Amino acid sequence: MEGSSGAGREPMTPKQRFQAVLAGDIPDTVPIIPVIDGYYAPQVIGRANDECFMDGGCLAAALEGALERYGYDGTLAEMGLGSHPNVLGCPVEVEGNDVPLVVDTVVRDRRDLEKLAEPDPWSERKMEPVRRLVDSVGAGHAVLGSVRSPFEYAATVRGLVGFMTDFYRDPEFVHELIAATKPATLAVGRALIEAGVDALVIKDSFASSSMISPDHYRRFAFPAEAEVIGELAGEVPVILHICRNSMPILAEMARTGAAVLELDSPVDLAGARRVVGEGIVLKGNIDAVAVMEKGSVADVEQAVRVAIEAAAAEGRFILSTGDSIPLAAPEENVAALVEYGRKYGRY
Repeated sequence: MEGSSGAGREPMTPKQRFQAVLAGDIPDTVPIIPVIDGYYAPQVIGRANDECFMDGGCLAAALEGALERYGYDGTLAEMGLGSHPNVLGCPVEVEGNDVPLVVDTVVRDRRDLEKLAEPDPWSERKMEPVRRLVDSVGAGHAVLGSVRSPFEYAATVRGLVGFMTDFYRDPEFVHELIAATKPATLAVGRALIEAGVDALVIKDSFASSSMISPDHYRRFAFPAEAEVIGELAGEVPVILHICRNSMPILAEMARTGAAVLELDSPVDLAGARRVVGEGIVLKGNIDAVAVMEKGSVADVEQAVRVAIEAAAAEGRFILSTGDSIPLAAPEENVAALVEYGRKYGRY
C-alpha cells in the first residue's frame, strides 16, 4: 500500500482515522491502536504498576504519556482501583510491576451467587482515569473503554479451574453464573459510555479456542457476548477481543454484533477476512511476545508489513498488537510499530 493513490490527500486526525474505518470509509492511513494498557504504560512515566493500580491519576498519566511518546491513534481507558475483578467483589493484589492478581474467588457454589457484590463502576476513583483521558486526549484521539464479558467475569469469580470443571459437572450452574455476572458487564459498559469513550472493548480472553472447545464457546460464551453487545452497540461501537486462537469461532464472533474483531497473533488475517467478510473491521494482530518483546526492529517492520498487506487493502483494518504489550518490550520496538505502520499503511 505504500505510496498508493491516497498520497497528497488532506491528513486526518487520529480520531478521524478511527471513525472513518468504523464507517467503512478509507482513511488517509491505517489507524494504529496497539494494546498498551496499565501493565506497560506506567514505566513510560517512571512509575510502578502497583502505584497506578490504586491511583487513577497515575494510570491516566501513564496512558497519556505512552500515547504522547509513541504517537499512535487511540488509547485504552481502563478503570482504576484494581479494575474489573473488584467490580464483583474479588480481592485483588499487585506488587511492583506485576499484573493485578485475584487472590481469592467469591463463588464456590450456587449459594454464593447472591453474595456477588452489586456492580458499582461509577465511583469517582474508578472512573477518574477514564474521564481524564476523555478530557485530555479525546478531542483528537480515539478513547476505547475496556470491560470484561459475562463469561470472563464468571470465570474470574468462580476460579478458572472450577468454572471449566462445571462445563461437564453442572452446565446449568455455568449458565446461572454467567447470567449473574451479565449486569456487571452492562454496568461497566454504561459507565464508560457515560464517561465519553468512543468505543467499548469487550474482553473475553477465556473464550479462546486455545482454552476451551469451540462447542463450549458456542454454548456458554457466545450467547452472553451477543446479549451484552446487543444492548451496548446502539450507543457506541463494540470491539470484541478474544485471546490466542479464535479461528474456529470467527463466524460466531462475527454474529455477535461487534463492529470490530480484535484478533490475536495465531489468527491468519487473510483467512479471517475470508470468514467474516468485508463488513466487519479487523484489529490486530502483531505478536506481542515473539515480535514486540523478543523480536528486533526488523522483525516488527516485517510483521507490520505482512499484517497490512493481508488485511488493509479495502480499509476496515486497525493495526494493533494481538494482545497487551509486555513490560519488557523494548521502546524501539513500540516506536517501530508506529513508524512502519505509517510507512506501509498509507492509502
